Amino acid sequence: MFEMISRDDANHQTQKDSAPHIGRPEDYVRALAEIEMSSCERDMLRAHAKAPGRTITGLKLAETVGHFGCRIGNKKYGRLAAKIAAAADLPMCKSDVSDYLAAIFTLAEGTQSDGEDWTWVMHDNVARALEDAGIV
Repeated sequence: MFEMISRDDANHQTQKDSAPHIGRPEDYVRALAEIEMSSCERDMLRAHAKAPGRTITGLKLAETVGHFGCRIGNKKYGRLAAKIAAAADLPMCKSDVSDYLAAIFTLAEGTQSDGEDWTWVMHDNVARALEDAGIV
């Protein structure tokens, strides 16, 4: 599949993954402006974007907003990701995991640890959108 780019875009290309559930930076910027976000949700996005290598676990996400346990961190982040995906008109990731975990794949690549926790690496396009939107 080919993606058409204008000459203006040729020198300013962005990550465009082949996966349909991953948007362009402008998709995320539009979604972030459209949805209502709590301060906790903003804190989770900031923590993820500012984490070394933009890598964070569900446990760390929970701790960021004053909760304990990886399950609650992933669940809260998944709800936020679902809101962003819907506003950006992105399809849900096709996966055999729970809906809230599948939604996070819109924001990041994930790998499950030996236990219940997941490690999330934020997509470049999401990080760029957060900067463009003035969130980080």
